[in-house]
Formats: sequence, structure tokens, C-alpha cells
Amino acid sequence: MRSATLGDLEQAVVRVFGVLVCAAIVLPTLPRLGPLGGALAVLLGAATAWRIWRWVPESVSGGFRRRPVLAVLWAIAALLSLVQVGRLAAFTADPDRRWGSAVPDPAAANHACLSAYFVAAELSRRNVVNLYDERYYPAFAGDAARLLAPASVQGLASWIDDPFEYPPPFLLFPRAALLVSNDFPALRAGWFVLQALALVLVAAWLARWVGGRDGQLALLLIPGLLASLPTLLGLQFGQFHVATLVLSVAALICFEERRTGTGAALLAVATVSKLFPAFLLVFLLARRRWREVAWTLGACGLFALVGLGVLGWSPFEAFLTYQLPRISTGEAFAFYEKAPEFIISRNFGIPGLTTKLHLLGVPGMTRGLGSVLGWIYTLGLLAVAWVGGLRPASRLGDARIWLGLLSLAALRSPLAPSAYVTISMLWLLTLLAGEVRGRPARVVAFVAAWVAIMGPPPLEGPPEFVVGFLGQAVGIAVCLWAVTGPRPRAKAMQAPAVVSAG
Repeated sequence: MRSATLGDLEQAVVRVFGVLVCAAIVLPTLPRLGPLGGALAVLLGAATAWRIWRWVPESVSGGFRRRPVLAVLWAIAALLSLVQVGRLAAFTADPDRRWGSAVPDPAAANHACLSAYFVAAELSRRNVVNLYDERYYPAFAGDAARLLAPASVQGLASWIDDPFEYPPPFLLFPRAALLVSNDFPALRAGWFVLQALALVLVAAWLARWVGGRDGQLALLLIPGLLASLPTLLGLQFGQFHVATLVLSVAALICFEERRTGTGAALLAVATVSKLFPAFLLVFLLARRRWREVAWTLGACGLFALVGLGVLGWSPFEAFLTYQLPRISTGEAFAFYEKAPEFIISRNFGIPGLTTKLHLLGVPGMTRGLGSVLGWIYTLGLLAVAWVGGLRPASRLGDARIWLGLLSLAALRSPLAPSAYVTISMLWLLTLLAGEVRGRPARVVAFVAAWVAIMGPPPLEGPPEFVVGFLGQAVGIAVCLWAVTGPRPRAKAMQAPAVVSAG
């Protein structure tokens, strides 16, 4: 009776953590969201908490008895993640609470990638011919761009910095948000809630879908993923990269669960918005998943047509004739070349290697060479995606391949800051944790990989570049091993664990 009670308590603790982390995301933002937005956030938080409650497997029972040290470490990690997420939510609701920023540096606390989406959306509402023009974005034009900031969006001017880099259909989302509110701080808080809850939900969903011991480990490592700096910074910046990962993984699970239309819609949104999930289509082609590929391409076309109907032809023309060539050559991201050296060093994008080497004094490191490296990397990644698709299917193996491909594909961009592109690499590590199997050497390797990918605080000079190259190399190696390495052992490929309460 005593052990059964303890087991029930352990399952209840994990369930309560799911409830508390949803509360930590939602509750601090309620004053900023207002009555209607707050009510919607509470409903979404409650629905997410209920799902996680049902998905916690009974197999976590007895964990304290079997692994008391690991159980205590998990409790510490869970508490840390609650504190981290809660204080970040408080900062999102009120930017004056600098103590809640993921890091105290003003460069991070005052930055919001999200602002570029709304600048471009407002320029689109004004029917500006070229909303990609450098003069609208301080990253290129400096303070002169702030004079052109859309005054109709309250609280936006002080946040604008980054240029808008996405294809025109993406603008449908910020345009829709502006129909609801013109208050940027409120929109920022609402987007934080949506992304954070979606990440928690899909991470738990993927762990449940994998099932078995490895799925349970992935579920229990969610607190570590949430407490890591890349996750916190991605959510703080409002970067759509987080949503792209969540949409892509959710789409692939939907495909496996025979919900082709839903999966195609999710993957189409991710692909048309950020482009790099398109490499998942190569994986699906290698698997002969013709139906899923056809539905996704059709959804991409429909998404683009809706964007064309709502936005008009001008943004598409500007993207095709002005922005896309600049993205290909790296000119669209040239603003970061004048950034502090740690930002250049922590750029994990393959075309950005030439910028790093140029700063270190290596001759011949031009932007054109970086573009060539990018295309060579693209060809290699196409081959890797195809090889991954030819491997025998298994739930754990496929989940690893999905996150490995997404991580590698994100590095195709000339600018892939480790501040947030490494989220998927750390997520992948939660699915690789089962390989540790209590062996001290593997424990050390796992922890070292996590630390190397996440990286230490900014350094100066050659040590900083050593850290940057090391994190990039380790991240790529982990992803390649997940996609093309040995198949998961049979024990890790069992069916999902039985869950209680439905």
C-alpha cells in the first residue's frame, strides 16, 4: 500500500507540474491581455493542462524508489523551469520588469523579432510598394527608420529593429492580429502565451506518441527544455522559429495518425512562412508518402493564393524581385556583420561561416563564397533527408529524424542565431536521452553536448569563436547522428505507454 501510494504521488507530481507550468505562462500576462484576451488565454491554458494531465503515463510511478537521485534532480529542474517561465511571462506582460528577461543584457531585453512582423503588416495595410525596403528597418537604416515607424500600432516604435525577411503570405497572421488590436505590447503578450503553450503541448504530444521508456524520458525532460536559454530567448523575442518547429512536428504526428488534411495545413503554414521545413517533404518523398506531399503542396498553393487575394501583388513582386535575390546572396542579413563578435560567433548558419572566418583574418572570405557554401550545404542536406526517409520506420527513430532535419535545415539561412535555432537540437537531445542507459561516459557526453550546443555567456576574442565553432560542430554532429546513425534499439520502439484518466 505504501509503494502504491508513493507511485500515485509521483504521477500526481508530474501532472501538477503540467498544470503549474501552464499557469506560469498564462496568469502573469492577464493584466496585459485584458478581459477578452485573458479569458481566451485561460481557456487555452486549461485545455493544455488537461491534455498533459491525461498524457502522463502510469510508468512514472515508482521512479523515486528506482532512481531517487534522478527524481530529486527532476524536481529541481521542474521548479527551475516554473521560475524561469513565470518570470519571463511577467516580463512579457510588463517590459519594465527587467528581472524577468531571459538575460539582463539590454540588447536582449529591448529586442523583439516580433516587431518586424507588425511593421511589415502595417506597411502592407498602407499599400507600400516595397515593404522589404531597408529604409523601414533600423537594423539597416538606423534611427532614421524609427521616424517611419507605423504610428497606428501603439507601443511598436520603441521595439522595431530587425528587417522583415519572410514570404508575403506570412503577413496574413500579423494582419489578422491587427484586426483584433493595435496595441503591440498586448499582441506581444498574447503571442508569447500561444507559442509557449503550443511548445509545451506538442513536446508532450511527441513524447506520448513515441511512447515507451524513451517517450517517458522525453516527457520528463520537458522542464529542462523549458528552462534552457534558447527556449526562453526564442519565446521572449517572439521569433516565429518556435512556432515553425511546433507546427512541423505536429504536422508529422498528424500524418502518422492519418489526419492528412490537418497535417498538410500545419506543414504548409510552417513551410510557406519559414521555408526550411520544405526539407521534410524530401523525407516524405523518400518514404513514398505521396498523399501527404500532394496535400501539403496543395495547401501551400492555397495559402499563397489567399495571401495574394488579401495582400495584393505588390508584396509578392517585391519579394521575388528584391528580397529573394538578397536572401540568396546574404545581403538581406548583412546588418548582422556589424554586430558584436559574440553574435557573429554564435551564428550557426552555414553561409555565415565566411563572416566568422573573415573576422578572424582569413583572406578570401566573401559573402559570395558564403552563398556558394549555402548551396553546397543544401545539396548535402537534400541527400541527408533522402537517406533519413529510406531508413526503416519506427516512432522513436522518426521523431529523431524529424527534429534532426529541422535543426539542420534551419542552418541553411545566412543568419541562424544559436540564441533560438538550437531549441530543436535540445529538444532532439531529450529523445536521445534513452541512449545514456546509466553509463557514466554517456551521461558526461549527454551533458557536454547540451552545454556545448546551448553555449556559455558571451566571451571575447578567440575563446568566443572557439565556443561558437564547437557548439555549431556538436549540434550538427548530434543531428546527423540522429538522422543517419544506428537505428534505435528495439526496447525503445515499443508502443506508447498506457495513460490513465482516459
